[in-house]
Amino acid sequence: MAKYVSKSPRAAYFNYRDLDLGVNNINGNTSYAQARIWGVKYFKNNFDRLVKIKTKFDTTNFFRNEKSIPPLLS
Repeated sequence: MAKYVSKSPRAAYFNYRDLDLGVNNINGNTSYAQARIWGVKYFKNNFDRLVKIKTKFDTTNFFRNEKSIPPLLS
């Protein structure tokens, strides 16, 4: 698995939703500021990049769960 793991820092992705870090609002209307509190802990430096991608491809936030990244409001 070494060729699939990052080198600096050494890290790997594990598909587990750590709900102790924080979750979205129940109705799915979580703001960027609210999600950033747990998002940076969960997704590390990728959070802002993932928000941009989510905003581009899922503007209505159709695909969401407790840990989904919210799109930026226009």
